Amino acid sequence: MPSDENRSRCCDQDWEGLFDDAEAIQDLDDWHRDGPAAATSDLIAAIQAEAVEGGTVLDIGAGVGILHVELLEGGMSSAIDVDLSSAFLGAARAEAERRGLADRIEYRYGDAVEVVPQLPTVDLVTMDRVICCYPDLAPLLDAAAGRAVRLIGLVHPSDAWYVRGSTLPFNWLSRLFRRHHQFYVHRRREIDRILAASGFAPIHRGGTWFWRTGLYRRA
Repeated sequence: MPSDENRSRCCDQDWEGLFDDAEAIQDLDDWHRDGPAAATSDLIAAIQAEAVEGGTVLDIGAGVGILHVELLEGGMSSAIDVDLSSAFLGAARAEAERRGLADRIEYRYGDAVEVVPQLPTVDLVTMDRVICCYPDLAPLLDAAAGRAVRLIGLVHPSDAWYVRGSTLPFNWLSRLFRRHHQFYVHRRREIDRILAASGFAPIHRGGTWFWRTGLYRRA
């Protein structure tokens, strides 16, 4: 079992309760039935267009492993999976073993801001629907930029008014019922500003009306 020392210090989110075995099973079922979600597929295509064959990927908040498994099967060489849910890490490991990829993936449990700086540099860092769960945007993006040699890929909520407005009742009800789950919509210009300070510029934007994708290359 993961130790208390490795739990998130960013906030009081109940990660193990939110991302439990039932959630992992549902995510795996959706993946097996329908493939990656539309925004994830868009990001994968943008990454593969950058000739990343043989490269390495650090997948922060990887869930059941969809993004890095698809990239490994598409030609990347190895991956590191960092997550704050032991259920998701277990499901990702089991799926990788089923696909014959287990020896190419390293698994780490913990808060990315604390774990990632201890890891080796990689060609690509990805965060698929991760920054929406994290209140402190700058430390998370700085940690990612510190490990990425070439590329950073993100899937995050649109910062359009209708998305920002829809999060208010969700977060209010979560606090009311003490569910310890807050949803954060960070401004895209702030994401761009933080990554630009580390030398990354956007080269692709896409996704859906709700989930936006962004791929950034080191200048």
